[in-house]
Amino acid sequence: MSELPVHPPDADELTELFARFLDQRLDEAGHQRLEELLREDPSARDRFAQRLLFDADLKEALEPSELEWLETRRVVLARRDGRPAMEIQRSQELRVGPRSRLDRPDPKQRRRIFAVVGGVCALAIAVAAAVLLPGFLHPVDAPVLRNPGFETTDLSLNPTGSTSALIDWQDYFTTQDVDLCEVARVTEGRIYARSGRNVARMKRGAYLTQRLRDKNGNPITAQPGARYVLTGWTYAESTALPVLRSALRVVASGRPAMIQYEAANQQLQLSTEPGWQALRIEFDLGENLERMPSDVMVEQRPPVLNLKDRELTLSIDSRGEKDSVFYLDDLSLDVKEQP
Repeated sequence: MSELPVHPPDADELTELFARFLDQRLDEAGHQRLEELLREDPSARDRFAQRLLFDADLKEALEPSELEWLETRRVVLARRDGRPAMEIQRSQELRVGPRSRLDRPDPKQRRRIFAVVGGVCALAIAVAAAVLLPGFLHPVDAPVLRNPGFETTDLSLNPTGSTSALIDWQDYFTTQDVDLCEVARVTEGRIYARSGRNVARMKRGAYLTQRLRDKNGNPITAQPGARYVLTGWTYAESTALPVLRSALRVVASGRPAMIQYEAANQQLQLSTEPGWQALRIEFDLGENLERMPSDVMVEQRPPVLNLKDRELTLSIDSRGEKDSVFYLDDLSLDVKEQP
């Protein structure tokens, strides 16, 4: 049997209303007051539920009866403004005693009280779902960089410790100004990789490109409001000023008739202090995804393009001074939580 709820000394009004309700002696004014308390006071609803359970247990012990708790849930999955959304509505009904009692006129007000309790619960759940679920359901897919630490290639048998081939980082375009190197061997022990053995060495004019995919290998596409953050580590080897420029691009056409559009870009002047430095670049695509072309190799300038639902490519470029060199290691591109 449920324990009898303990009420504070100043709860005489609630205690009296509960007792009169259970004895079916509550008039219209009393019903209105009880409904008001249940709507506005969560602790009153909790005490009311405890009292009902206690009363039901007591009746069951003295005279076996029947207790029925009916709960109905309605779940709606949809897309709002292009983003996943979920709404949950729940209603509850409690019946004490044989079902035939519900045909009597007196329990009409009883059901109204339960409807108030159930309605308040449903409203609270719906509000919580609308507020909390968008935070758990990512509005955009999370990208997974391939070969983020540049360790896919084994350079142990390479006589020079470097190669111009960078697996997964030369999608669409290649350049001789970037290479993969076993940095400790190439620098004769002056510099070691942030982790592993390999790094990407970026000379002025170098660039890396990778088509973005999720964990299932599906393309990451441009979506309004999407936000990403690129993190990793850089090491500037020369005293010439190094500048890293990164962008999320849509490659509309490759060479020789190359056309590219940038959904978002950021430029960062790197530190020339010795040692590995943390890298962080944020991309905010914004709600309007119409863009002018950023890079073209055709005579006629292409028109403005809406990038929505088009596949994205991550580009990392070296735009520093002449003879500037920096290394990259342990890159990651993640979805940035909505503010």
